[in-house]
Amino acid sequence: METNQTYQNGLGSAMLPFVMRELVDTVMKRKTLSLEDALYYIYSSRLYESLLDENTKLWYSSTLSLYEALEKEKTEQKKAQKDNPEILLFQMFCVENYRETKHISAKETLLQFSAHGVFEFLRDNFEMLHTQDAAYILDTITTYINKKA
Repeated sequence: METNQTYQNGLGSAMLPFVMRELVDTVMKRKTLSLEDALYYIYSSRLYESLLDENTKLWYSSTLSLYEALEKEKTEQKKAQKDNPEILLFQMFCVENYRETKHISAKETLLQFSAHGVFEFLRDNFEMLHTQDAAYILDTITTYINKKA
């Protein structure tokens, strides 16, 4: 399903800017983040992807409900990373090697990894990937990103 296409033509496209304004403001205040950091915090979440899906009708939820769902998601992500520091180390290895190989900034790398779900992909495929050489891992990441784009 073309989520973005469907979304752009529905009620959600009219509501999203208002919902996002309130959610960004709440994240900025409660997390004491800058606008850019708050946007990244939200845009790198599954919650934002759900907001884009017209079928979820999440824009009807209160800002507080959305914020709580976002915090629950982020807490679960942190817990998963703390439970396995090897996966976190592997993800950082991938970020740094991808950044260096592609000659892009860390910020660009993080945006690409977040936009395409690379961190989740690396976590889900850690057992298979972490035993491979760097060239294979980077080729796998590049292929994954290209298929998601």
